[in-house]
Amino acid sequence: MFAQIICPSCQAMGQFSVVGGNYKGPYRCWKCRALCAVEIENDRTISCQPMAENELEELDDKQEAQKKELIDDVRSPSASQSPSAPPQTPFVWPKAPGEVIPQNKSPESPKQSFVWPKVSDNESNIPTQSSSPQVTPKAPFVLPAERSSRMSNGIILFQTIAELVKTEKLLTNEGCTTTRVTAPINPPSGCAIALRFPWSQYETVKSLLGRAGVQTQGIRQLLD
Repeated sequence: MFAQIICPSCQAMGQFSVVGGNYKGPYRCWKCRALCAVEIENDRTISCQPMAENELEELDDKQEAQKKELIDDVRSPSASQSPSAPPQTPFVWPKAPGEVIPQNKSPESPKQSFVWPKVSDNESNIPTQSSSPQVTPKAPFVLPAERSSRMSNGIILFQTIAELVKTEKLLTNEGCTTTRVTAPINPPSGCAIALRFPWSQYETVKSLLGRAGVQTQGIRQLLD
């Protein structure tokens, strides 16, 4: 609803609307621009009196000051409302009986000498600092070529190549090491190819050939 206001200067009627229907403050006439102080209750005009310009300025200044104080109170609460921080006291180390500790130096814990643990009888084999380390005897280094040349080999001579192939297959299946080589110079009549094997396997080779019934022209040992 609108409250009706009659200007005391020109008697012009104006309408004024406020939230809640209650208002007390300045009003300017829409026709003669005269300034008035009005009071409205429940959308009804109670009073309308002329008002000077300087009174309006004082009223504006007062409202601005109230707004500023309200903003300052919100941004910075008063000292009485702010919690006071407890005073900080410097920490002082407690004094030891009969000893004065400087304030700029913290107390030190007593130093204890380090003692090595005793060695039990079961640990008598552990070398100590005074005992000299045991030297492991070194075996002479032998090149592969030298080692193979020192090993004695044997050779199997055959009448035919078929017997050689049969024997080679038999010995290989039993884990023996064999190598095809040229038969020695002036071999007996028969195959020109022979089988060489480590002489340490002589008994095994002889036993296998005997059980298998292999015909050979002899087994010879090759001297280094």
